[in-house]
Amino acid sequence: MWVLLVLVLGAVARAADPAPDPEQRLSGRGVYYVAGHIRCPLAGVGSRAADASNRVALDDDHTEVTVDRAAHRITFRNTHRYPRRQLIGDLVLLGTGTTKKEGTVPFAVHLKIEKDETRFRTAVHPHPTTRAQVIDADVEPFEVFVTDGHTATRVLDPATARKAIREPELTARVANLFLQVEDHTEGKPIQVGEGGGPLVDLTIGYGAPHMNLRVARVQVLSLEPSNAALIRRGALAEMLAHGAWELRIAPGVVPLPKEEFERDLFLFGVDDVAVLAPLKTHGLAKGETLVVGYRDGKGFIGIDERRAEISNPSDVARSYLEFHFLGGVIARQIATLPQRVAQASWKE
Repeated sequence: MWVLLVLVLGAVARAADPAPDPEQRLSGRGVYYVAGHIRCPLAGVGSRAADASNRVALDDDHTEVTVDRAAHRITFRNTHRYPRRQLIGDLVLLGTGTTKKEGTVPFAVHLKIEKDETRFRTAVHPHPTTRAQVIDADVEPFEVFVTDGHTATRVLDPATARKAIREPELTARVANLFLQVEDHTEGKPIQVGEGGGPLVDLTIGYGAPHMNLRVARVQVLSLEPSNAALIRRGALAEMLAHGAWELRIAPGVVPLPKEEFERDLFLFGVDDVAVLAPLKTHGLAKGETLVVGYRDGKGFIGIDERRAEISNPSDVARSYLEFHFLGGVIARQIATLPQRVAQASWKE
């Protein structure tokens, strides 16, 4: 699933700082960060280290992960038998790619690990941030294994990770992930000096480009004319500390089910935020809007007018914008605002 509503949803998840020892062990339900040679796109924002560019999420207490830095090897060990197929954890690797027209762009590679009774099932898919073809990719060269305590199976290697981002359509097809993103700002002027204008306006759907189920509308709004200077510079890191902004998510032709939210709330540590409780019971109904706002570094989240303050908003925003598929797309659109504004001015 594209897990849409990871969108800046709350207090930063528990993180494990890289240990000086070359071997790192992760266990217990939670979200952890593993250091690598890739510098994070939003390094310097929040409290996470600049090189904490690989994320491990464990969904229960039955899995232990060993990170062997010297061997560039990550092993997920799980000996538990599950009554039905379920997600036990995942790994997201941040990387950088080179394109002909856009230069260097960020991306991520996502490995999902499930278990059906005693059998592991894994899938790899890309998190591209642009439609431009990536001709060269740099990602942490980890080999990833799963083991039941008896047999270890390799489920990801550096070549496969690079292929996932260089051939995203093929990889997505293999993973049965037919995600479509429609950009409503394409070819239209960005209203720099007006409050309430959309900087990002996307429809998310599944299916073929001209035959997809539109499931959600996602917008990032500038709320004040004084944001203009930051918009012209595409200064995403500064936007998280200054100005007034709002992200709005509304269902498309059908309500967004609770399954779209349950894991997101876990990933971002907001399972106990009272105003979000309806998302875990019935999802987001048609006519409702999930709203995430930032004003001069302070953040809030809510459904329509029911709001709650976000703890550690910079950490939360950075995690979403770096590790979530849609967050990466939004971050890239913000980064390209200077060109988009300039093009609109030239046309006028």
